[in-house]
Amino acid sequence: MPIKGVTGVIRLPRLGKIRLGLRKESSEGFPYPVPTDYFVCPDEVRKIFGEKPTELDVMLPTEDPNQWAGQYLRCYSAYRGLICRGDGETALARVNVKTGRIATHEDAETELREITCSPKTCTHYEIGRCKRVMNLQFLIPDCPGLGVYQLDTGSFHSIVAINSSLELVKAVCGRLSMIPLSLRLIEKEVEVDGKKKSVRVLSLTASYTLAEIQKFAQMPPGQVLVLPPPDSEAPDDLFPEEVINKGTVRLEDGVTERDLIKLWDRAKSKVWQLDIREHQIKQWFEKYCHINVEMDDFNWPLPPAKFTAEGLNRFLKAVDRDAAC
Repeated sequence: MPIKGVTGVIRLPRLGKIRLGLRKESSEGFPYPVPTDYFVCPDEVRKIFGEKPTELDVMLPTEDPNQWAGQYLRCYSAYRGLICRGDGETALARVNVKTGRIATHEDAETELREITCSPKTCTHYEIGRCKRVMNLQFLIPDCPGLGVYQLDTGSFHSIVAINSSLELVKAVCGRLSMIPLSLRLIEKEVEVDGKKKSVRVLSLTASYTLAEIQKFAQMPPGQVLVLPPPDSEAPDDLFPEEVINKGTVRLEDGVTERDLIKLWDRAKSKVWQLDIREHQIKQWFEKYCHINVEMDDFNWPLPPAKFTAEGLNRFLKAVDRDAAC
C-alpha cells in the first residue's frame, strides 16, 4: 500500500556543480574566485562538451521554478558560510543569541532566527556583503546518471536574463519541464554608473526552431520530481568589481592583484595579532580614509572595494609606529 507523502516521491540527487570561475588562494591560504569566460565543469561534463565549454544542453526538471531557480538575498561569511537568506521582507539568519545581530566569527552562542529583511536599512546589503543570488539546477541529458547539476550566480544581468527566458519558454511551449534548451555564457555590454562595460552573463535559449520546440512540448514531461535543496556555498561570480572589470585588481596605478592581496593579508594579521579593537579601527579609517570600516570586514579573503592600497599602507605604517612605542 502507498504511504502518503512518501510513496511516489522521486528525489533527484545533485550530480555536481557547474562554476563560473576558478578558486585561487591568497598568501594566507584564503580561497577567492577568479572569473572565467567558460563554464568550469566536472569531468563527465567536459567529456561531452569539451574542456572549456561556453554552451551546455540542459533540461529543466519540473514545472515549479521555485524548486530549481531559487532567488534570494544571501549574506555569506568566510567563517560560517551562508549566515542570512531573505526575500526583501523576512529573512532566516544566524544571529548572536544575546544581541540578535547577525553572527560574526567571534560569536560563540548563535541560533537561526527569523528577522526583518530590509535592504534599504541593512548594513550588510549597503556594503555589498549581502547580494541577490540565483541557485539554478538543471538536467544535462547527454551526461551519465540521473540527477541535477547546480550553477549559482549573483549577477543581476544573468538573473534577469534567465527569468526572461523562462517566461518566453512558458509562453511558447505551455510548460517548462523536459524541453531541450541551451545554457550559454555570453559577452554582453551593460551600463554601470553611467559607464558601459562588457561582462559575461548567462543566457537560456533554444537550439531548435520554433516548430521543433513546440513538438517537444507536446510530449509528456513525465513524473514530478523533488530536487535537493541548494547548497549554501557562495556563487563563483560574486567577484570584487575590480576583478570583473580588469581581470587583475588595479585600484591604483602600478598596484596589481598580488600587491593588494599582500597588503590585505598583512593588515588582517596585524588586526588579529595586536588585538586591535573595532572602535579603534573604525575611528582610524573614518579619520584618515573617510570610509566606514567594521571588524567583520577583515574576515574576507579579498578586501572590500572601499579599501585602497594607499589606505592599507597608511594603516600598516600607523600600526607599526604604535607597536614600536
